[in-house]
Amino acid sequence: MKNKIKKGFTAMFLVAPLILGCAGTAHAEETFIEIKKEYRTAIKEEDGRSQFKEIYEKDGIVYRLKSVHTDNVEEIYPGDIITYDSDPFVGNPEEYAPGEEVEKEGKRYTLKTIELTKILTEEITKYSKASILYEGVEYIDSLPQDAQVKVINEDLKQELNVILPAVDYKEESAYWDYNFSFPITVSGYDADSYMLGQTEISNRSPLIDHAILFLSYLNLPSQYYEISSIEWDGDPVSKDGEMIRNATAHGRKFVKDIRGIYGGEVTFPSIEANVYHGTYKDAEAENQTEQIIYKKEVTATYDRDGRKGFWNFLKWLQKNSVTMSILAILLIMLLLLLIVNRVRNRNRVRKRNLYTKKSGRNKD
Repeated sequence: MKNKIKKGFTAMFLVAPLILGCAGTAHAEETFIEIKKEYRTAIKEEDGRSQFKEIYEKDGIVYRLKSVHTDNVEEIYPGDIITYDSDPFVGNPEEYAPGEEVEKEGKRYTLKTIELTKILTEEITKYSKASILYEGVEYIDSLPQDAQVKVINEDLKQELNVILPAVDYKEESAYWDYNFSFPITVSGYDADSYMLGQTEISNRSPLIDHAILFLSYLNLPSQYYEISSIEWDGDPVSKDGEMIRNATAHGRKFVKDIRGIYGGEVTFPSIEANVYHGTYKDAEAENQTEQIIYKKEVTATYDRDGRKGFWNFLKWLQKNSVTMSILAILLIMLLLLLIVNRVRNRNRVRKRNLYTKKSGRNKD
């Protein structure tokens, strides 16, 4: 019986190392591990070692970094960059700030950098224009060939009053003006007739009957001027021994509102102003820097350095449920064997004591 128990213990302890040994063999075979990584750098000569830790732990086993090998290198060139320089301006910078995006030759660019600086502008001469609106211009009116106008440099908030020549006239509207009137003086009113230019008019004839003749005498074309009434202004009076009588003609005249455009070279003085300087980057470019980027694939090799303490071993054990189950079964079996062995020992002692007592009685 004793030998059987010993054999049982021996068998159990032979099975345990075998089971644990199987779990350990899987790790014993993993004497090194490899870790691959992809990263980007602006340094072409960089070996990638800085991308890895010197110590790597896996399943309670410690590995130390041995070497790093570069598998592949890809050069990624920066996307197109366009620069932006604003015209000098005076005023709120927000009103002149460049847009966040621009499009050029079918490509979309996004604003990358922007800088606002102050400069002293140079004296600049540039073509400038201004206009004057002339209202109620008649057929007989003539517009000025030169005029004093105010020209403005909007960005620099400069205003100058200068004399510039007319470069164009633009008709904005045309209409009849009913405020047309002119005076008429009839000489020799006491005679039977009077002269209007080369035409003799009877004193008994109403003046309105000769409206066209009055316009012609004044060189006013009938298509632009019309007389609707002629009214006497008071009674006849004597002047220089001759009787005269005054009258006023009323009617309408065809007029236009005309805008005169005046332009020419204007010199604006130097002034302190702001300018924006910025850069735009190709929005679709993979490389958004201003230098070449190296895309590297590297592999790090770690050599096994051993287990990291008993607690790490327990952590590893917790992750391996099969091994934990086997160990639990073995411990239960060990406890059962110990209990059985203890019971048997007690029975053996009792039997020995009984045997001793019987032997003593026989001797007596």
